[in-house]
Amino acid sequence: MNIFHAEKVHNAVVKTTKATAIASAVLVSANTIAQEDLMIEEVIVSAQKKSENLQNVPISVTTLSSDELDALNIKDFADYVLQLPAASAVQRRPGQGQIFMRGVSDGGNSNQSLQGPAVAIYLDESPVTMIGDNLDVHVYDIERVESLTGPQGTLYGAASQAGNLKIITKKPSNEFDAGYNLSAESTRGGDGSTMVEGFVNIPLSENAALRFVGFNDRDGGFIDAVNDSITYPVSGITKSNEVFVEDNFNDAVKDGYRAALRVDLSENWNLDVNMMGQETSTNGVWDHNPDELGEYNVSRFYDDKSHDEWTRFSATLTGDLGFADLTFTTSSLERDFEVLSDYSHYAIDGYVEGYYTCYTYYFGPCVDPSIQFENDTHQEYDTTEIRLSSKVGDKFNWIIGAFQTENITEYDSQWHVPAINPAAAVPGSADLYYQTDQVRSEDESAVFGEIYYQVNDKIELTLGHRKFDNETTLKGFVGTVWWPNYILGSATRPDNVNSVYDGSDSISKFNLSYQIDNNSMIYITQSEGYRPGGANRTTQLGATYDADFLTSTEFGFKSISMDGRLRLNGAMYQMDWDDIQLGWFDSSISLLGLVDNIGKANSNGFELDAKYILSDTTTVSFGYANNEAKLKEDYVLRGVVEAQDGQDLPFTPDTKYNVTVNVDTSDRSNIQFNYVFVDEMWNDLFYTDREMQDSYGIANLSFTTMVGESGSVQIYMDNIFDEVAQLYINSEDIQKLTTVNRPTTIGVKYSWKLKQ
Repeated sequence: MNIFHAEKVHNAVVKTTKATAIASAVLVSANTIAQEDLMIEEVIVSAQKKSENLQNVPISVTTLSSDELDALNIKDFADYVLQLPAASAVQRRPGQGQIFMRGVSDGGNSNQSLQGPAVAIYLDESPVTMIGDNLDVHVYDIERVESLTGPQGTLYGAASQAGNLKIITKKPSNEFDAGYNLSAESTRGGDGSTMVEGFVNIPLSENAALRFVGFNDRDGGFIDAVNDSITYPVSGITKSNEVFVEDNFNDAVKDGYRAALRVDLSENWNLDVNMMGQETSTNGVWDHNPDELGEYNVSRFYDDKSHDEWTRFSATLTGDLGFADLTFTTSSLERDFEVLSDYSHYAIDGYVEGYYTCYTYYFGPCVDPSIQFENDTHQEYDTTEIRLSSKVGDKFNWIIGAFQTENITEYDSQWHVPAINPAAAVPGSADLYYQTDQVRSEDESAVFGEIYYQVNDKIELTLGHRKFDNETTLKGFVGTVWWPNYILGSATRPDNVNSVYDGSDSISKFNLSYQIDNNSMIYITQSEGYRPGGANRTTQLGATYDADFLTSTEFGFKSISMDGRLRLNGAMYQMDWDDIQLGWFDSSISLLGLVDNIGKANSNGFELDAKYILSDTTTVSFGYANNEAKLKEDYVLRGVVEAQDGQDLPFTPDTKYNVTVNVDTSDRSNIQFNYVFVDEMWNDLFYTDREMQDSYGIANLSFTTMVGESGSVQIYMDNIFDEVAQLYINSEDIQKLTTVNRPTTIGVKYSWKLKQ
């Protein structure tokens, strides 16, 4: 057996159109005469940790194939999340993305001391899920992206509570292959952007091959840092920002590589080894202040920079044991993430001045209280999984496995006040008024399994279970010269955090599917997902917080009809979320962000995924999600109602959809139109602080034509209606800023791929 039988995944290119009556009329009037040779191609997914036809998998799965990713110019986290109807996200700058699915959202957080996410992210066979700062993997030479909505806890474990996102890279093959992309863009009112991407696949022998990938992506800025000043209330000191005035100052550069080795060890044993790395550097912010300074304008008083560098090694061994197939996979990720941010407006509340920069009794004359925030993070993420899958049988099949992970996050968050009197600084530092210097360690071990029983030729029963143990520790220092321990005048900083959480539990899954005929299936699933518990830094709300659980009941269907020209899949669900973990900050209780289990919420909705071949030249794809996610009881904190029964959960648009239309204008060229609509949504859970973010629609248009036998040129326009989208309103800080999308961008991309 040759291992280089690549999975046949050609999801025809996603096609798009804006859903208007005029466009619909044009499409319906197209040639819709049934043609037997026009059939939607099979899509292979690995949602159940084995390669299967999408239409045979009783799970709600949305895919973006390699061709679709390329045609839509998807290159990063923000791009692919936009195209997933059941997903929403917050991303204030590259490398700091948080994703939510099916309305299951506590608002998220980027504080590394608080709760983890409710959606897991997998890169090939292993998780890369992180708090607040998920890897923004560059999308090139990717086989597909799979979005698995609903709890996936039995097979995928922690954080797969509301769903799971899988990024699957292309593997080496036994034929020489090579290709590259060159692109350049012009953004209205901004700087230009360029990108270079390339790959080469080199067979080493009949049984081994290497695949190398490299890329450089330079995004020009479109936000202007404008002239402004701050007058602080206690001291009356005025700070200006002439040094930090710059046009188009939010630029980003991303470089990376991937080297993959595939070896056929014998007829039945295969080895995949993968080494990849990525480095991203950014300047500026992707926020603006339209109310006070105008669109795409913001004022800054210190540097805003980030540097994110990571490397990841993984190895997967697969083989035939006779009675079962074995998969052993291990991965090791190391990441260094550094951020500088301007926090000068934070000092306007007078707290910093009152106790640190204008407390004249202890520290002398008032000084400039403006703050430069710095965070230095080092992460190590090691995972190992071994599983056995039964040989395909007529009646009974199964999968069992064991999983182990160790995740260490060392983070040093520093609030610099350059003008501070050293006597007011955190002991051992020159200018820190506040510091969090901690190590967070998370260990999890689990055993899991699913059994599949074919009741008869139409009905299959699936039962799943996962038993897990978690331990989380937090150690280090957090505080100021005053708090939490009185250390004024001390020469050394005490370690004052040493918290431990240790817990175990289990979750289950039940699924019953009914094969109506060869092209249609219905199913019902009840499944659970979880986030493990953790440790707080103080005992003011309890030293630890418990795991929270999501229970989902889902009814779905999958169908192919109209002589194979229409694929229509859908699901409706009702999900109950208990003991919700919520991170919050209230200075009247504690100067620390803490986590509490706040109560209950539910999320009800439905999803549709369709693809229709209208004629031999026109294909339409459509994805739709409708969701109602609400809190089911008041959240009361020390007698105060902070969140009310019946209110919407944050970052949960009631409606999100995308439409893609692709029209072949000749044998060598096509036009594609893509439109995505995102409904309005709240930006926070706490009802006294939250604001409604406006709905928005983003439209993209492209024309692609072949050049010679191996090349193509794509001319594209992104955000053609120049929509100014409110991606995130930050109303928690003193200065209200809104993260915004890129204005209208016109680009050209030349692609070359060796003709086989």
